[in-house]
Amino acid sequence: MEYTDSEIIDRCLKGNGEYYEILVKRYKKRIYNIAYRFTNNNEDALDITQEVFIKAYNSLDKYDPKFKFVSWILKITTNYCLDNKKKKRLDTMDINLDIENSDTAASAENVFLHKENKREITEAINRLPDKYRILIIMYHNQNLSYKEMSEVLNISMTKVKNRLYRARNILKENLESVKKEESKWIAKKLQC
Repeated sequence: MEYTDSEIIDRCLKGNGEYYEILVKRYKKRIYNIAYRFTNNNEDALDITQEVFIKAYNSLDKYDPKFKFVSWILKITTNYCLDNKKKKRLDTMDINLDIENSDTAASAENVFLHKENKREITEAINRLPDKYRILIIMYHNQNLSYKEMSEVLNISMTKVKNRLYRARNILKENLESVKKEESKWIAKKLQC
């Protein structure tokens, strides 16, 4: 039988904590992915995932069923990751930019260029302030809607849209300046 999140939470609150494992199985991958994006470390991400589920379980009585459980637990995850980052001053995530599957074999040069571009994009995202970076992760990696991001971060949808727009513009500017610097360096080397 497939239980809804609300049914599982009701059972847990009535003393049947073993049902909580259903929620863990249902959401552990999403929680882990967010944690990994912040830590860029498998063990730290697993620890955070475990801590988030423990914290959520101990706070089930505070869960408001008018919101989606997934939004609530993602908010706990995001807050935990941000707090953890502040405490440990962690270097953050590696954005997972998938290489599109192609029928044609990629040349070594194309593979190198893709890896270099991925590195530059990751570094540019890592330099974003937290309030922008988390939106990029949630939207582009977790595929959350504006509404879900609004609920998770407890900000208006207008703020979500504005910050995401600003984050993209900052990324664009940063990446353009990197390309300009690379072009200057290459031109200088060619003149020698």
